[in-house]
Amino acid sequence: MEIPQSIRPARSFNPARICMRICTRICTYSGAILLFCLNYWINRFFGRPDLDQIAYHLQFGTELLGASDPALARRFVRWCVLAPLLLLAAVLLAEGRYFGRRRRPDCRARTLLPALALVAAVGLWLVQLSVVDYVAARFGPDYFGAHYVPPASVAVRARKPKNLVLIYVESLEAGYSERRVFGDDLIAPLSRLAATRFASYEQVPGTGWTIAAIVATQCALPLKRMTVFDVHTQGEVVPAFLPRATCLGDILARHGYRNVFMGGGSPAFTGKGKFLRAHHYHEVLGKEDWQRAGVPASAMNGWGLFDDDLLLRARARLDALHAARQPFNLTLLTVTSHEPAGYLSPGCARRGHAGFDGVIRCAAADVAAFVDYAAARGYLEDTNIVIVGDHLARRNPLSAGLDSLAERSVFNAFIGSAAPARNRAQLVHFDLLPTILEFNGFTVEGGRLGLGYSGFNPHPVQPDPLRVAQLRASVLNQSPVYRALWAP
Repeated sequence: MEIPQSIRPARSFNPARICMRICTRICTYSGAILLFCLNYWINRFFGRPDLDQIAYHLQFGTELLGASDPALARRFVRWCVLAPLLLLAAVLLAEGRYFGRRRRPDCRARTLLPALALVAAVGLWLVQLSVVDYVAARFGPDYFGAHYVPPASVAVRARKPKNLVLIYVESLEAGYSERRVFGDDLIAPLSRLAATRFASYEQVPGTGWTIAAIVATQCALPLKRMTVFDVHTQGEVVPAFLPRATCLGDILARHGYRNVFMGGGSPAFTGKGKFLRAHHYHEVLGKEDWQRAGVPASAMNGWGLFDDDLLLRARARLDALHAARQPFNLTLLTVTSHEPAGYLSPGCARRGHAGFDGVIRCAAADVAAFVDYAAARGYLEDTNIVIVGDHLARRNPLSAGLDSLAERSVFNAFIGSAAPARNRAQLVHFDLLPTILEFNGFTVEGGRLGLGYSGFNPHPVQPDPLRVAQLRASVLNQSPVYRALWAP
């Protein structure tokens, strides 16, 4: 029997319960709005990173913040702190006004709205970061273990090895030379260099940000999650960066080379310095060294030294290394073409460059001028120069033009007095290790190191035509062989 409304017991007023409901609704809205804003911030300034990239960067925490461009922190505060607070206030105000006008507010709808917003935000992140693929990788085939050739097990013999200058140019793509897209060849000084090039240098998972690209090209393996989302090795990568891998610096040091790294930014950023020092780089120079040398903050960009200044200092270091008459590897890493908008140096501005296309033009001119300097000094008789983009460009003012290309390719140029014959037109990052060695006068038995296949000289084993597709599908799958390379 239904109890008449008039004699039902009145629900007691419970301030604690009401406060709890209000706090829960506010916290749920806050979580949803923060996720939306964080997603927007990442996409606007970095493009679409994968979960491995985000996981890798998270392990460095305050180290990452201290070594990055301060503008990065300001943008984060603007879009991930201030914007969520303003949006939360607007949502609560709109909700209060809408339900306050109604004589019989639908309490169920008011309760469900925050939860629906949070579900939508989480769903967006699951799609954005391809979390389904991330989970599937834990159960897929071990591509790495099936294809990895430990470099330490391969005979690498020196025929007539030359000195090496290896230049990583931040986010440099071959597509910047497309006149039909950009109206001009934006990297004309580099395009005009006499060099051997590979028409297709493709990017695969585990190589798409700077430290990952350096590791991939020097060790012939991807950089993937081993810390934040993997409790078995958490923290081990910081003091010991791939201690069981054999990389370019290790091989060259074994043959008597002196390895020197010079970068515009901080070596502490994402563990570059840890990696390089762990793999026989004898000198690692970056932002902090330039500051100690007296370069004022006003003469730097947010990341560190402008490219023109870095390359000017690299000329002096090249002179000293060449004069020492010991084989050497001088590795350079530029920063001014970094997303989202690049960093135009005062020197580039004085030369009439402006905008992001001016940053690209000037970066190309500065690197080409460094090559011209080496050639004019006669260094190319015994020194080879390899210029590569570290990875494909992420979100920047010219992204629409790059996205319109049928194929996006990382820039590459191999400059020397006598380059070996190419054996194919396609490279991936992993191929750089054996390719650079054979370009520089070494013989790599079988032409294979790590996941890489040398692009020079005839070798009986060549990459599978479907390799790029296989790498994209499986190279980040869980692998005990990969895990063992991180073991202390």
